[in-house]
Amino acid sequence: METGGFDPPVFFESANMRQVQPDDIAPEFRSPAKSYSKPALIDGVRTVKLPRFTDDRGFFLEIFRARANHAGSRELTEFFAGVPVAQMNFSVVDAEGHIKGLHYHLKQDDIWFFPPPSKAKVVLYDVRKDSPSFGRTQAIVAGGGQDLLVRIPAGVAHGYRPLTNPCSLLYFVTETFDPDSPDEFRIAWDHPSVKDLWDVPNG
Repeated sequence: METGGFDPPVFFESANMRQVQPDDIAPEFRSPAKSYSKPALIDGVRTVKLPRFTDDRGFFLEIFRARANHAGSRELTEFFAGVPVAQMNFSVVDAEGHIKGLHYHLKQDDIWFFPPPSKAKVVLYDVRKDSPSFGRTQAIVAGGGQDLLVRIPAGVAHGYRPLTNPCSLLYFVTETFDPDSPDEFRIAWDHPSVKDLWDVPNG
């Protein structure tokens, strides 16, 4: 290639570069390689990532479909299959440092969505004694550009830590709320099985 007498800089000369070996690292800084393995999931918990349609005006999201009429709508329709939506709710947390939960239901499934620009860390705990994932916990970060729907089955305790302020939650439920017979049962947010999951890790 003609360069007009100018030699472009060479940024990578792999033949002349020596790889660093573990013994080249000072002992006080040696550590195992970071793991990117995904923890096992709770039985019945499902997520779906919503496609975001963006143009120069902004963006658009579909968050519910009762039927599919084109190939791109099949995943969302299947996600809601078998979910008899009985009520839709909307809540906002604007108290700094607040954690919502934990609670669980005996009859009700939830589907959660954190509308942009909200972002939250969802913590789940399977308390169904006959579940194949009994005692398992799961943390999911939703919102903040990761447009997720999270389906939470009955018997799985759930809560969330807002990562934005304010933090909005739009959620679908399969039972209408009855204040005279509430299907809502509490577990302490700082239960030993989940206490550390609320933290946002440094490093």
